[in-house]
Amino acid sequence: MKQKLKLKGHIIDSLVLSKLLDEISNLGIECYATDIKVGKRREDNSEATFIIETDDSKKMTEAIKLAKEQGAYED
Repeated sequence: MKQKLKLKGHIIDSLVLSKLLDEISNLGIECYATDIKVGKRREDNSEATFIIETDDSKKMTEAIKLAKEQGAYED
């Protein structure tokens, strides 16, 4: 199963995106960014779309919970 999620905000400079992808990967789940838009100015938000993929529904639930705790939302 696959779940597509988005993160928006200062996700690059605050390292939220990389930390989240690492945390999910550490669960043994495939997780990868498919689209990243970086803000042009310091005050601009960045946005990333990423996919979580696993056949284990329990791990998927845990990964989605981790992502949502970091501000991710379903696309």
